[in-house]
Amino acid sequence: MTDDLTVTCVISTKDRYFTTLPQALIAVCMQTRKPDHLILFDDGEQRDLRGDSLYSHIFSLLDYYGLKDNWQVAFGERKGQVLNHIKSTHIAKTTWIWRLDDDNVPEHDVLEKLVKNIRPNVAAVGGLVITSTDIQLLPKLASNDIEDIYLGMNEQWYLHPEGSKPREVDHLYSSFIYRREIAEYCNELSPVGHREETILTYSFKAKGYVNILEPSAKTWHFRNPTGGIRSHTNAQYYTNDERVFSRYMQEWNIKPKDHVYAVLDNGIGDHYAFKYWLPEYLDRNKDKKCVFFTCYPDVFSDMSIIQGSIADAKQMFPDIDRFNIYKWMLDNNWKKNLPWAFKQMYQVHGNGNKEKCTRTGTGDAIIISPYSHGSKHPKSYPHWTDLVLMLKTTGLRLIQIGVTGDERLLGVDDFLQNQSFRQIEKLIDDCRSWIGVDNFLQHLCHCRPVTPKGIVLWGISDPQLFGYEYNLNVIGKRLRPDQFGTWQIEPDPSVFWDAEEVFKRIQLFIKGN
Repeated sequence: MTDDLTVTCVISTKDRYFTTLPQALIAVCMQTRKPDHLILFDDGEQRDLRGDSLYSHIFSLLDYYGLKDNWQVAFGERKGQVLNHIKSTHIAKTTWIWRLDDDNVPEHDVLEKLVKNIRPNVAAVGGLVITSTDIQLLPKLASNDIEDIYLGMNEQWYLHPEGSKPREVDHLYSSFIYRREIAEYCNELSPVGHREETILTYSFKAKGYVNILEPSAKTWHFRNPTGGIRSHTNAQYYTNDERVFSRYMQEWNIKPKDHVYAVLDNGIGDHYAFKYWLPEYLDRNKDKKCVFFTCYPDVFSDMSIIQGSIADAKQMFPDIDRFNIYKWMLDNNWKKNLPWAFKQMYQVHGNGNKEKCTRTGTGDAIIISPYSHGSKHPKSYPHWTDLVLMLKTTGLRLIQIGVTGDERLLGVDDFLQNQSFRQIEKLIDDCRSWIGVDNFLQHLCHCRPVTPKGIVLWGISDPQLFGYEYNLNVIGKRLRPDQFGTWQIEPDPSVFWDAEEVFKRIQLFIKGN
């Protein structure tokens, strides 16, 4: 089967004669692959533009660029764009229609790229339609799957990575080419035509055809605040259209996915504190699509979950403060530890009596994580040099873990930098014990199926909030009154127990093991 590649460009306009419509028309003229016909539906004032100086230039360009005698203005009935698009399928004589909004500006090669994707089984081809004042990269979570229709992150709204290939999608948005003869617009929609394109393009798929997204074809959406569907202020229009769309979804036997979200704009330890309850969270929301916005996705690399970035979260939510665990703890005068705060905040109703299974370490090494955000951080223990010399007398190997830029402690047997979380977990599982400060390590250990007990050197944080009672919590001489505010810049050595006092406790703890 050889396709007839003739195309009619259809623009429905309302009260945008001197705002965005001229740019849309000029962009059509400049296409490397010109449409064979152009129909402009005027649903607004319907004035005669032939005497206007601006439009005299535009009409002249239409003639010059090959559309002479092949463009026309049709007056609509002022009943909205859906009716105009329905009429276009009867007026047009070409096989394909390119629908273009009157505030769209397609790049010069858009139509050429769309047409190149035509195949016998293809019903519609669309490119990107990006709001020009909000240019953002494609989030991982964006989706044109019909089940994700209420996610509100259409793939066509974002820039795709260079070299992205065309692919099949469930539905298309705003501007695309489609087969005229198989198009069935819904005639029950209001003048705003909410869900118009979704219903049209998914109906193609329901008939066995294919919709294609061509990410290299970019159309810029100038999103004019006046005119077009924004002329209509009746909220009932959208309510009616949503009701119609819901009926279509039922007829297609599609159940939209209900989404739930967690935003972890926090440190590594906070990610592990949340992870402790993650199985229960997933079980509670097993009938929903769970989306996690994280700073440290590798924490969850051993679990099959959907993750996005914090930048993605800020695109979706105007204010992510409602996901701030520390704000929640402060607002709720929280006195228990961090994992249980996550449990309450995210309403995880799993095993309320979940007990932590701890064990005696059997390895020959002590794992040391000495710093919190560097050696100069106020939570980092300042007497490590003396403490390591004393630990050497235990006969156990001392393995320091850290990242590039950390200082190696004098006397440790190994200094392992930039270990993956899985590698650190393996070290913890095989060690005799571990020593850390108020950092991520205790939370990572708490997430192990069976945790070797460890030692945490506290100075200014409250172990009741951020620690675990089964560990040896060596509490400093002074706890910081405000546990949720900004940390001081320099550590105060007098806050912490000196090395001798700490070692006495560690000796007893290890022997007790």
